[in-house]
Amino acid sequence: MKYFLVFALVALVFFFWQAKRRADIGQRTPPGASARPTRQAKLQTTEMVACAVCQLHLPRNEALQIRHISYCCEAHRLEGERGL
Repeated sequence: MKYFLVFALVALVFFFWQAKRRADIGQRTPPGASARPTRQAKLQTTEMVACAVCQLHLPRNEALQIRHISYCCEAHRLEGERGL
């Protein structure tokens, strides 16, 4: 019986601690905004392209684009142009 009372007391303290913590989190977020990121924010992606010389994949905005061909660096761009 003694262990049951100790367990019940610990569970009660934990319950109140969680409720207070949730209330504090709710006060920190601005009204109308949720504490969790929206589904649309999670789905933002960047298109990846492969270098025409070494096949390294990198984001399109970091690649060198020449005539719709992607290169990872200036040296590979020059090498790719010599091969054409």
